[in-house]
Amino acid sequence: MQSWSVAQLQETDPYEFEKLLAQLFRNMGYLVEETQLSRDRGIDLIIRIDHFGLTHTWIVQAKRYTDSVGVKAIREYSSLRHRDRVDGVIIVTTSHFTKEAQEEAAEHNVKLIDGNLLAGMLNHYLPSGNTADQSAGVPGEDDRKPESSTVLRIGEEIISREIVSLEKERYTMVISNKNIFFKKETNGLLSKKESVELRILLKDLIGIHVEKQHLFLIAGRKDLTVYPLSGKSKDKIAEILENLRPEYIRGEHLILSSRKSSSMTILTNKRLVLLEIGDSITKEIMLSKIVEMEVEGGFLKRDRLMISESSAGMNKHYLEVDDIHRWKEEIEQNVKVN
Repeated sequence: MQSWSVAQLQETDPYEFEKLLAQLFRNMGYLVEETQLSRDRGIDLIIRIDHFGLTHTWIVQAKRYTDSVGVKAIREYSSLRHRDRVDGVIIVTTSHFTKEAQEEAAEHNVKLIDGNLLAGMLNHYLPSGNTADQSAGVPGEDDRKPESSTVLRIGEEIISREIVSLEKERYTMVISNKNIFFKKETNGLLSKKESVELRILLKDLIGIHVEKQHLFLIAGRKDLTVYPLSGKSKDKIAEILENLRPEYIRGEHLILSSRKSSSMTILTNKRLVLLEIGDSITKEIMLSKIVEMEVEGGFLKRDRLMISESSAGMNKHYLEVDDIHRWKEEIEQNVKVN
């Protein structure tokens, strides 16, 4: 199950970060007003809670930073409490606050939420993005629930919902133009509940490996992971993801892949990876380090590709893949551009 992290929050678009905070406070029971960009007067959100006529109103300022937030910001936003006659000010950041900023905040009733605390709050109130997308405004204005309990970001649209099996577990696979979600339905005491068990950012999708009975998603940044899927809609999913290929092809992308039982060999435009499906990478060779290739084999011997890598000495690796001459040609072509 994927959880929120500080690093993930720091990569979020600033406007989408504000929308995420709005959803967080709604799930915490607050009425949320999202200020308009053209006239927000330095305010990102206004949150209220009203119980039996007792109302508390807070101004929320979002700081999607990687650097620390200092005392200057605290002094700037603490004055909003008096200007707008609210009960207090909350400053939320994806980084952290300096010691001086914390001391200043304590004197002016400014509440601070740093990156670690924010990630914890999101993992509690929005586990794996599992919320209703109530972006229409203040809760109560519209009680209609959207089709999906998945948080959709600005400009995000659901393309398809398919039933699949992933590692022998049954999921609803929701494909949008920005994410791939795996949702599981569980029976509660009074009703059924749908939760997001896994989310894959579309921009992290390297490519897909298609076989007769299975479809494998290959995704990741530093470390690659292979997700084996099966189901009646396998071909439809492959077609959808192939049509979305321009959306994720801009970075590292799949060139060739070959599977032998639980092992998979993957060639991208950056590296050559050998891994166990559902496990970690067993071998990784950057294309920029490859200095020589040769097909070895002969009478009664299976052909294999020998790769020499210059990395802390000369290392030799052997690949057994289908269509070995095509692999050699593709590796040679991509080595030239690395």
